[in-house]
Amino acid sequence: MLQNILSQLHKPDQAILFTTHWSPDGDAIGSSVGLALYLRSKGLTVHVVLPNEPSIALKKSPSCDADFVHVHESEPEKVAALIKACDVHCALDYNVPHRTGKALSPLLAAMDAFEILIDHHQEPDGRYDICYSDTGKGSTAEMVADLIEADGGLGQISQACAENLLMGLITDSGSFRYPSTSSHTLRLAAALMDQGAHPEAIHRRLFESSNISRLQLIGRGLSSITFHANQRAALLTLSLDDMKACGYQSGDTDGLVNWGLSVEGVSVSCLFREDSAGVVKCSFRSVGDINVNRFARAYFQGGGHANAAGGIYQGTLQSAMDRFVEHVNDLFV
Repeated sequence: MLQNILSQLHKPDQAILFTTHWSPDGDAIGSSVGLALYLRSKGLTVHVVLPNEPSIALKKSPSCDADFVHVHESEPEKVAALIKACDVHCALDYNVPHRTGKALSPLLAAMDAFEILIDHHQEPDGRYDICYSDTGKGSTAEMVADLIEADGGLGQISQACAENLLMGLITDSGSFRYPSTSSHTLRLAAALMDQGAHPEAIHRRLFESSNISRLQLIGRGLSSITFHANQRAALLTLSLDDMKACGYQSGDTDGLVNWGLSVEGVSVSCLFREDSAGVVKCSFRSVGDINVNRFARAYFQGGGHANAAGGIYQGTLQSAMDRFVEHVNDLFV
């Protein structure tokens, strides 16, 4: 599998395009920019397309502002031209095309290119020419590091590449505390540190550089918490009024959903955030064998991993909460 991908990527005189999911997180940025940096160091033509702007903290990641990284929301004509010209398209850190957003996904569906999927989410789409899917991996960045290692290049990558890949490992592993973290994950992290990546700097940039708006929204989210299913499930909510009052900026609510799991006896935590009138973004986290991926797919047009998933609800925040309360016990059957 890895050698097939490498053979395709290393073909000369071709344009390679990487895309990732809407609201790109640390793994999305880390895996796509990290692999792009590696391939560009080999003289290959690679561009990265993000559907929309990443958070302020993620924008500070090495090379996230490079001229080969494009935001479709800001540069639609430029991105359309890149899609039309590309020979190979790599989908990184998403399992189905619609996760790239309503504006970008139709362009990708219509493209004429060899397509590769590199992802760790469950139930990948079968449309790709090569599907490198491993749900046992904690991050797509780990899969990319494996790919580079298979190419014999892990010991020669730049510091910027190493920083991006380590960022992906750190964010999607919960700083190496989630069950998907393996001894192999930690060995890769050590190899990336050997190439100049600094976990302390990554952690500080992502988690210890909060805006006032983030702190205020965390406070509002925590004050909203309610408990359900005999205190086994926590629900946090943020209304559109909350978002406006605190001056929400992209990334401000990252990680807030996990706070519910810090309560003793709680094994499921959910965050419902009203993004716009009639649209509620839903985040789900769990521990143990409680599958929030199935729950998100069944009731909130979403999906993801068994212990971490997301979704969307079309309607009011109150009706989304009512739907959650109606079905929350299904999580524990």
